[in-house]
Amino acid sequence: MLKTFLVDGDKGGVGKTTVARVIADTFVNAAANGLPACKVVCLDADHTNPDFCGEGGYMPDTKIHDTGLVNLDEPKNWLELVNALEGIIAEAEEEEVRIIISMPATAKRAFESGSGEVAQVLSMLNTIPVWVMGRTKDSVTQLQSRIDAMPRQFEHGLVVTNLFFGTRDKFVLWDGSATKKELIGSGEWLETSLPELSDLIVTKIDRTPYHKAIESGTGTGGQKLGMGDIIGLRAFGTRAAAAMSIVEKIGG
Repeated sequence: MLKTFLVDGDKGGVGKTTVARVIADTFVNAAANGLPACKVVCLDADHTNPDFCGEGGYMPDTKIHDTGLVNLDEPKNWLELVNALEGIIAEAEEEEVRIIISMPATAKRAFESGSGEVAQVLSMLNTIPVWVMGRTKDSVTQLQSRIDAMPRQFEHGLVVTNLFFGTRDKFVLWDGSATKKELIGSGEWLETSLPELSDLIVTKIDRTPYHKAIESGTGTGGQKLGMGDIIGLRAFGTRAAAAMSIVEKIGG
């Protein structure tokens, strides 16, 4: 079975890359997190700042089946994506495959056009939207615009509040919105919160995949991590996986 997690948000810096990395590592450690063993594919659509799969980021290894940089700014690019994924789509008929796509801040163009091609690709890839909710009104309205443009493709999904930007009670605009009342009240959308990771650790590991940083004890440029850093990263990974494993329940 194939599931594709489309990690999106209203602007750069809201935490899309962090959420994509956490989802990837949650499935990398599937057995420990009570999830099905699967092939993990990581794709970075932020071609101007590819923190997810760019240099130093997620690359194929013993735990990551495949990675790549993709451009999804225009509808035609989504068709090229399907062509590139034909092999993995075929493999998903016999085994579990999870694709994680980290979207750029410019993603709204493809969705707001109401493109039939994009809608068909989202359905073909069994896409589950993962919306990283910010604390601004625009974060709520852009999510609603995605739903309005492609209601079938956004009939279920996950909203993630990133606690790096403040405690859960700070997301008052989302909590008071009609969008939340409709989505979460329907039971088709779920909500979770991503725990905070120390900004000192974030700086040290930079693009280094979490599982690699823990295994090697090093961060960006081979910088050695302290024992406290590794303990903090492990603790974050455990809390984050507990929060994000819920994504597997969405979409059958």
